[in-house]
Amino acid sequence: MPAALLDALVSPASIAIVGASNTETKLTARPMRFLKRHGFAGRIYPVNPARDTVLGEKAWPSVSAIPEPIDFAYILLDADPAIEALKDCATAGVKIVAILADGFAEAGEEGERRQQEVRRIAEDAGMLLIGPNSMGVVHTASGFAATTNAAFGAAEIGRGRLAVISQSGSVIGTLLSRGAARDIAFSTFVSVGNEAAAGIGEIGEILVDHDGIDGFLLFMETIRNRGALAAFAAKAHAAGKPVVAYMIGKSEEGQALSVSHTGALTGSAEAVDALLRSIGIRKAEQLETLLEAPGALAKARLQPNRPKTATVIATTGGGGAMVVDQLSARGVEIAGASTAAKAHFAEKGIPSGHGKLVDVTLAGARYEVMKEAVSTLIRDPQTGVLIVAIGSSAQFDPELAVKPIVDAVAEAPEDAAPVLAFPLPHAPDSMRLLEAGGVPTFRTVESCAETVAMLMQGAAPATAPGTGLPQDASDLIDRLASGTADEVTSAAAFQTLGLRGPAQLVLAPDAPVPDDLPFAYPVVAKLVSPDLPHKTEAGAIRVGIADKSELEAAIAAMRASAERFHPGFRLSSILVQELAKGLGEALIGLSRDPVAGPVVTVAMGGVMTEIYRDSAVRPAPVNLEEARKMLDDVKGFELLRGFRGRPKGDLEALAEAVSALSLLAADMRIEEAEANPVLVLEDGKGVVMLDALIRT
Repeated sequence: MPAALLDALVSPASIAIVGASNTETKLTARPMRFLKRHGFAGRIYPVNPARDTVLGEKAWPSVSAIPEPIDFAYILLDADPAIEALKDCATAGVKIVAILADGFAEAGEEGERRQQEVRRIAEDAGMLLIGPNSMGVVHTASGFAATTNAAFGAAEIGRGRLAVISQSGSVIGTLLSRGAARDIAFSTFVSVGNEAAAGIGEIGEILVDHDGIDGFLLFMETIRNRGALAAFAAKAHAAGKPVVAYMIGKSEEGQALSVSHTGALTGSAEAVDALLRSIGIRKAEQLETLLEAPGALAKARLQPNRPKTATVIATTGGGGAMVVDQLSARGVEIAGASTAAKAHFAEKGIPSGHGKLVDVTLAGARYEVMKEAVSTLIRDPQTGVLIVAIGSSAQFDPELAVKPIVDAVAEAPEDAAPVLAFPLPHAPDSMRLLEAGGVPTFRTVESCAETVAMLMQGAAPATAPGTGLPQDASDLIDRLASGTADEVTSAAAFQTLGLRGPAQLVLAPDAPVPDDLPFAYPVVAKLVSPDLPHKTEAGAIRVGIADKSELEAAIAAMRASAERFHPGFRLSSILVQELAKGLGEALIGLSRDPVAGPVVTVAMGGVMTEIYRDSAVRPAPVNLEEARKMLDDVKGFELLRGFRGRPKGDLEALAEAVSALSLLAADMRIEEAEANPVLVLEDGKGVVMLDALIRT
């Protein structure tokens, strides 16, 4: 992004406040008051055609009447007048405009019409539009406080190096005040509101280039532009600037619309989480973590030559155990002191406890002991990251409890393990000393553990697959009618992607059962109908049929059962398949989430899928490497890895099937696709899909 646009966003030379009030108690007077209070050095132009002056400044009838170019305009008018003011800003060549008003996309059909209009005006003029429903922009270093949020009426605002981009305007004030209580200050706040034209992704891409920003906090209610968000995340990752998001309001609409098991298994919460992980954005489960993690991740970098393990040293056994417990619950591998470190401790007479917790007990309140213990561990190549749990001395003797940690870190080599700290008591003085010494510090054990887990997971964006949808698959989809395709048609589409099914015979609805089948009994029989996506529920499947007479009886019984389940159901054909056997079953499904977009899910298959909910989800499509990682995430597949002497299943073939089916995401006509169950055969013998479903 051009440097001029970044300057206009955070340090504009001029700002027009359209609809500025002369009454200091009014909300529309706040931006002028806050700009003056916080020392904004740029020129301020209130626009109010009803007045000659506003709060002591000359008022202008319109933005286009102002005798110099305007970098930033903040429109404080109601919806329809705001649109007219935006047109005036476009005529005047304003670079960036923020709109406070509501009454746009959130206000029904008329509001959506307004939103489309402001988007068109901004695009035609080539201006950056923030909002509507934006509470403005603040940049603390320049005193630029173009906001209506009352929290910025404080006498002073701390200056930090973290940027906040929020879809909720009120939350920026919440983070400002909570951050101040925790001695966390910010560089920039942007309230993006409805994101009619520019949203979190577009604003983030601009701010990444700012030298005074080390990391980002995102408060999100939805994802409106996945591409822009991913581009911002990739740019931030390349710049070494962590992005942490707190997300609410994750829709479950995708589940309600689904006809496959995949939709029931993969809610929007899981889909959104998977999307954020895939683009390198860490997600905070707690508001406290959102505040503390970005700064900590900017300081604490896991060295590439060190293990991805956490070592906990504590001056209190109970407190240390609490940290270990919370870390373990988040999947962080705990490592105790190495053999060499324990030998060194023994030689120096430093207690180190038992098991994986390094418990120096009350000896940790002695400067020499604590410094030696911390120095030894962070220099040890077998330490990944060190977490220090500090007991009561953090509250009453910060010099004794904290100074040895800070000094050990200051004297450590560049490749030392990063150190993070958690004081158990309320110890603001110790926290300030630790932070000033470059040691990220946490107020809660949960925030500490969440941040360490983020550090271990990393934030590299996932590698995209290198192939698209095969042409023969696309050609077959062209011939599908809208709605749910039957199993035979769906399976044919999957076969173009390389998935194979069992040997089978398709009979017309009224065709007789032949005396001889092209494969041996026992067999499986199914009714093929677009009205019966779940055959088990409709009684439309029979397994283990021994001979022709049983097959004829089974077909009659299935037709009667299906008629009771769905009166007047359409019977396309009767499918007879060989009875295939394997080591286990899997589900592979594709669905389109209304927030996260297309996602692929893999889980243990069969009728127990929705009960166990043991699944892995990724944005689709996925490459083979990512598909293998998905299988690693499903606990049930351990049964197919030779668990306790069991034969190994062909999980490589299953991963190939996951990657192949995920390619259907490239065709926007497909709403859902599912192979369930997929039979996993012995290692080297592949997989066989036993049922298939596509909804267009």
